[in-house]
Amino acid sequence: MSILRQSLALQIMPIDDNPEGNRYQGVLENLGDTHLTVRVDEDFLNAPLSEPVRVDFTMSNFRFRFDSQVEAARQGNLIRILKPTKLYKSVIRKGQRLKLDAVIGYNVWTEPGRYEAVITDLSPIGLRMITDRQLPKNTLISVNVYLPGKSLRFICQGLVRWCTRETTEERRYTCGVLFTTLSNESTKRVEKFVAEELQKNPGLEPL
Repeated sequence: MSILRQSLALQIMPIDDNPEGNRYQGVLENLGDTHLTVRVDEDFLNAPLSEPVRVDFTMSNFRFRFDSQVEAARQGNLIRILKPTKLYKSVIRKGQRLKLDAVIGYNVWTEPGRYEAVITDLSPIGLRMITDRQLPKNTLISVNVYLPGKSLRFICQGLVRWCTRETTEERRYTCGVLFTTLSNESTKRVEKFVAEELQKNPGLEPL
């Protein structure tokens, strides 16, 4: 399938023994005739083994999904997934977002080091943040969202959809991040938190 390409960010959700709907980050390393070779993070390797998986990825404003099987044999952090025969396509749904002003931590998925950013809004599918580092489009990052005094905290991977430099300050960038590994359970918690906070301050904006 020509839509699959090297370095494509994939999200892998094991089907077996995964009631929370946890997702794990991966990057497509090689596209073979029958299998995809995918580099995954340590969290996936430490999760209960599940041969059936659901794989998601995004392009433009669309989300693609396919169901497949993972080979039990692994080589380091590389796994092999059976090449799909059918892809399902859907539009990334819009949502309401909550305006915020809080410091969060993040790190680039393939690099050491931790950075800080200011989250300016949050929705169940992503966030907007201000940072002093320019992040190229499609950069994978891990975000640690903790709002002091609030009942919400989560850590997940995200994909930078866009990043623009502020006109007033040279080393100041605003980035839009799409969540990629937020579990089904955590997504529900974010949805509930956003809805409750918006009832207190109904400043709604489309994402």
